[in-house]
Amino acid sequence: MMNSHANLTEFTAQAMEDGFDEVVQKEWAPNLAVGKHTHPFDVKVQLSAGQVELTFDSGVQTYQAGQGFFIARGVEHSEQYGAEGATFWVARKL
Repeated sequence: MMNSHANLTEFTAQAMEDGFDEVVQKEWAPNLAVGKHTHPFDVKVQLSAGQVELTFDSGVQTYQAGQGFFIARGVEHSEQYGAEGATFWVARKL
């Protein structure tokens, strides 16, 4: 688990300092399931609201608002969002 950040401004500043290229806010619908996929970039994520369950070959991890995670480019995973959906701050390293 990564350090939590109090706000989007703080998260963005840290992400840029860490060499990430961009930060976007993403909103995910309640109970949305996203099948297995990969990203062509590294992602550093902070949940500002809601819940997500990530499934990797190595197991399942659940994250709540206030928690964060990192997924390296090319790592296959699936996503399951909770009953409230989720709001993410997403830093991408292209």
